[in-house]
Amino acid sequence: MKPTFLLILCIVIFSCKTDNKKNSLTETTNRIGIRKFKVADENIKDSIVEYINIDGKEYANQIWIVDKKNDTIGGNYFDTFIMDTTKLGKVTKLQFTLTKPTIKWESDMFVVLPDEEKLKEDFSNLSEIKLDTFHSLKNDGISNDKLLNLDLPLNHISEFGIEYSTPGKKRIRGLIVERGKVKGKGYERRLFFDKTVYVKE
Repeated sequence: MKPTFLLILCIVIFSCKTDNKKNSLTETTNRIGIRKFKVADENIKDSIVEYINIDGKEYANQIWIVDKKNDTIGGNYFDTFIMDTTKLGKVTKLQFTLTKPTIKWESDMFVVLPDEEKLKEDFSNLSEIKLDTFHSLKNDGISNDKLLNLDLPLNHISEFGIEYSTPGKKRIRGLIVERGKVKGKGYERRLFFDKTVYVKE
């Protein structure tokens, strides 16, 4: 498994941000989309990387490590729960789970939701528009005592709701931010998402 961790480490070097705020993006090399890479480990079938266009540059977003049985055994990825269809005036529940963190299991995450109407396609104006932040269940300030016995990673789950005032197809774009420290040094990793929901009258 050592080559696997070395591969993930190399990818993380290019896609994480540390306290020194170095740019995590690389120039576009036409790898946008899902790409598979072979790993020099007899137990690993593929390393799968999702590349997306962020601010005009190539960005390694989600990463999956798949074994010979096609089971995902590592990487850095998230899961979402969003209803495909909802009703006008009804609060629609959204759940984001950082299924596999890149920094450490004890890190924290939160979801950033930009103003969709003002957000550019490549997220390049994030710092210029209004952003709403939704903290993890561990740090959202709401009592989650009933969940404590369920052995859930509350620090890696964020839940909130959206209510739409107009019908039609709606796009939900934003990012999941993981933050944590390793040997006293702070790290940040961003995973971008792009989902849709249809609002009916």
